Amino acid sequence: MFALDPRLQAKLRMHLSRVLILEENTAYARMLADMLRSIGADNIVIETDDNRAMAMARSLNPQLILIEYKASRVDGIEFVKALRRSDLACRKTPVIMVKAGVTPAQLSEARNAGVHEMLMKPFAWQDLMTRLENVLFKTRDWVEVLSYVGPDRRRFNTGDYKGAKKRKSEKDGSGRIAVEEAVRLLKASLELFDDDGETMMRTVMQQMAVIVPAAKSIKETKFLAAVTAIIGDLKLRVLTKARLTVQVEAMIKALGMNKASGNQWAHDLFAKGMADQEAEMAAARRLSTELDLDKHTGAAA
Repeated sequence: MFALDPRLQAKLRMHLSRVLILEENTAYARMLADMLRSIGADNIVIETDDNRAMAMARSLNPQLILIEYKASRVDGIEFVKALRRSDLACRKTPVIMVKAGVTPAQLSEARNAGVHEMLMKPFAWQDLMTRLENVLFKTRDWVEVLSYVGPDRRRFNTGDYKGAKKRKSEKDGSGRIAVEEAVRLLKASLELFDDDGETMMRTVMQQMAVIVPAAKSIKETKFLAAVTAIIGDLKLRVLTKARLTVQVEAMIKALGMNKASGNQWAHDLFAKGMADQEAEMAAARRLSTELDLDKHTGAAA
């Protein structure tokens, strides 16, 4: 049995009062539940079907979800995507996906679905503890845009990011640059306003959470008026694509973000995305190797 520090166990117990396990193999699910109970988990519910699991997630409001990658009645990837885009109270709950024989492509798939961590079967106690500590104690930024909803993907299977800061707003700490990026994201999202209104509204809220705190330091009157107008529309629930378009254009003009610079930003973003694909796949291959080493280490233990 894994020797657990009493202080860590007490800390874990606070975050494991309600746990949902979605695993078609009930014997394996019970074994996983027993492991979690031994470190302080309390109310653990096991489901073997996607639909029942989603219904249970609504009523249970779990603090942690462990989910199988795929089985006959389980599609973990689609479940996580649906959860992240749902109206459930637990939509931001940490998710650990469990799978045997993980490939780089599957790691990338899980990461892009909104999974926090991947745990490869079979695993040792220390593997499970590392994942739990990462998802429960290491806070990650939440990302809410049309193309992705979930935790900051740069911290996938690490819990902490120690790499280079690539975003302009991270490099210089400029609130102005962060605001400009948020405005551009609003602009880019307008095209899909009518296709997915619910996700679009969350995108608006996410970007306004960046814009509003920084608005005090931006003295342009027309910019502040546009921000105030959007806030008013949100409160009254009358925000439409047309109304948002007018205010976004006003913000772009007030900030001096001309069309050319906006197009260049979009071009740079696309180019960066293409370049990052290779980097992400390389990172996924490294993670796959590490997970394979963890498996052999666990077997030896």
